[in-house]
Amino acid sequence: MNHSPLRYFPFLALSVGSLDAAYLSSPDERIEIETREADGVLTYSVKFQGKPIIDDSRLGVALKGGAFSGGLAVTGSEMVSHDETWEPVWGQTAEYRDHYHQLTLDLVETGETKREMKVIFRAYNDGIGFRYHFPAQEGLSQVDFAKELSQVSIISESPVAWYPKGSTTLFSEIPFEKLKKSSRTPFTIQASDDCFLSLHEAGVVNSSDAMLGLGKDQRTLTYSCSLKQKGEVTTPWRSIQIASSPAGLIESSLILNLNEPNKLEDTSWIEPGVSLWDWRNHGGKADDGFVYGINTESYLRYIDYAAEKGLAYLLIDAEWYGDEHSPETDPVTYEEEVNMPKIADYAKEKGVGLWLYINDKALKNFDLDRTFSQYRDWGVKGIKHGFLGGGNQVKNAYSVKILEKCAEYQIMYVLHEPNKPTGLTRTYPHYMSSEYVNSMLDAANRPPATPSEIAVFPVVHNLAGPVDRSCGLFDMDQSIERAKVHKQIPSTVVSQTAQCLLFPSGILTLPDMPDAYERKSDLFTFIQHLPMDYDESKVLAMEIGKHVTMARRAGDTWFVASVADESGHEQEITLDFLDADVTYAATLYEDTAESHYEFPGGWNKGDAKKKGVPFRPVETKRELYQVREMEVKKGDVIAAKLAPGGGHCLLLKPKK
Repeated sequence: MNHSPLRYFPFLALSVGSLDAAYLSSPDERIEIETREADGVLTYSVKFQGKPIIDDSRLGVALKGGAFSGGLAVTGSEMVSHDETWEPVWGQTAEYRDHYHQLTLDLVETGETKREMKVIFRAYNDGIGFRYHFPAQEGLSQVDFAKELSQVSIISESPVAWYPKGSTTLFSEIPFEKLKKSSRTPFTIQASDDCFLSLHEAGVVNSSDAMLGLGKDQRTLTYSCSLKQKGEVTTPWRSIQIASSPAGLIESSLILNLNEPNKLEDTSWIEPGVSLWDWRNHGGKADDGFVYGINTESYLRYIDYAAEKGLAYLLIDAEWYGDEHSPETDPVTYEEEVNMPKIADYAKEKGVGLWLYINDKALKNFDLDRTFSQYRDWGVKGIKHGFLGGGNQVKNAYSVKILEKCAEYQIMYVLHEPNKPTGLTRTYPHYMSSEYVNSMLDAANRPPATPSEIAVFPVVHNLAGPVDRSCGLFDMDQSIERAKVHKQIPSTVVSQTAQCLLFPSGILTLPDMPDAYERKSDLFTFIQHLPMDYDESKVLAMEIGKHVTMARRAGDTWFVASVADESGHEQEITLDFLDADVTYAATLYEDTAESHYEFPGGWNKGDAKKKGVPFRPVETKRELYQVREMEVKKGDVIAAKLAPGGGHCLLLKPKK
C-alpha cells in the first residue's frame, strides 16, 4: 500500500471579502468547485471540463429547535490533499487509488447562539462528495434533522434521468419534467453528450437512507434524510459521480473511497465465490425423478454438485429452521426433514462452504451470541439477513450491528431486503452483497426486468455497490412449474450467463437446480470459472438501455460479457486489453441465429389470467445457444451478434 500523508494547499482556497468564496479542484483539474456565502446562505457550483454542470446549489441543515435554520457565516477554511493506494479484500479491481483535494469550511450561526458546524468537500477525478460535521459544543447536545437543505441544481437543456422507482425496480430514461417529486438513489443523469452524473450517498451508518426531492424549477434536486444523534456528529457523504461517458460512472471508485478503511484485522476468512441456492428449486424434478425440497437429501445433492464443479458454496434459504415469520421460531433449531449437523459435516467433508438464511425476527428475538456460536460450530461461512426492511436510521444501525457481530464470529453477510448499499464493503469487507436491484424471480407480482432495464442497471443499482440479482437461470422454459418460480423471464440463456459477470457481488447465488446446469454443462463452464473477485475491470462499450459489454481479469484469465436490449446488437470486441505476445485459448458462448427472449402468454399467473391464456411451461427460443473455441491474440477482433434480449460471453486463458 502506498500512502501519502495529508498535505496542505492553502493556495487552492481563495478568499473574496471575508472568506465568502472558496475554490477547489480535482487532482486532474477537470472538476472545479466554487463555494460562496452571501446573505447568510452557503452555496456551491461545479464545472466539468471547463463547462458549468451544477448551478448555485444550497448547502446546510436545519435542525429541530431552530438550530442552523437561519443565516450562516464562514469563519475559516482549510485545504488538504490526500493520495493513497489501498487494496480491497475482494472487489472489481486489485487496488484503488484514493486521491482527492479536500476543503473544510468553518461555519457559525449569525444569530445570538453562535453554534458551529463544518462543511467538508472532497474533489476526486471521478466526482465530488460533501458532508456536515457538528462538533460537540454547548447549546447543541443533540443533532436532530428538521430538514436537509443540500441541493444539486443541474445545468442542462434536456436532462434525462434513470433511478430506482422502488427499492428494487426501475424507471428508465425519464425527462426531468416527468419526474416524480421524490426519488431514490443512485440517481443517474445525462446532462449532455459528454457529461453524466450520478447522485448517491456513502457511508450510511447513523442516519436513514436519503431521498431526492425535485424542485418546481424541474432542475434542482434536494437531499432529505432523518438523523438524530447526541454529541459530536458527522453525517454521511452526499456523492456526485461525474464522467464524460456511462463507462466512467461504472468504473468510478468514488463511493468506496468516501467510506472508512477496513475495520477488520483478520480477513483471511472472507472468500467471495459462486453458490448453489435452493429456494427457486422447491418442487423441481431432477433427471432421475428426485424432487427437490427443504430436506437433507436435497442439500446433500447440492453439495455433491458444488464439489464436483468446484463451486464455493451452498446457500440454504428460508424455512430450514421453521416458520421464518414467527417470532417464536428459534434459528438454532432445524426442521425434522433437515438434519443440519449432518448437512454441515458433509459440506465440510466435501470442501463446500455453507450459508444459512435467517429472518430479522430470529436475529432480534434470540440471543445473537448463542445463534452465531452455533453457526460457527456448524462451520457456517455466511448468513443471508432477510426482512430487515428498508432504510430508516434504526434499521441501518441494526444492520451495522449485525455486521459487527458477524465479524466477531468470522461469518460473511448478505442483506437481502431493500436497504441501500453505500460502499460499506470497504469498511466491512465481509458485507458481500445486497438485494438492492430487481432480484430476478423475487415477488410474484413484480414484473421481471426487461432486456432494456438490464442494460440500465449498471449505471443505477450497480453504482450503489454489490447487488444480488440471483441471475443464471438455465431452465428458461420448464422452471415455472416450481413452487417458487413465479414468472417468465424475458432473456436468453446466454444473457443469463453474461449477467453473472456484469452484476458485481461477493457471492453469486445461482437460482437453478444442478440438473439444469448439467444439461448445459458446456455453457455452465463460464460461470464455473467466475471467481467473483477480480484484479481489473473495464467497460468496453455501453449505450444506456441498449447494450453493455464489460471485461474483468482475474490473474491471467479474462472474462468478457455482453447483454442487449429487445432489438439485439451486433458489435466488434477488440481484444486490445490482452497481453502482447501471448496466445489465448478463447471460448465463445453465444446466442444462435434463432435465439430470442420472447415467450408466449402471460409473465405471471395474474397477467396470464388477464390475457385469457394458460400459465404453463412452453417451448421457446430462449434456451438456444452455441459454444465455439478459437485462438486469439492482442488486437484481434471478435464479431459478436447478440439476439434480442440476448448475450455474449468470452473466456480467455493463456495457452500453456
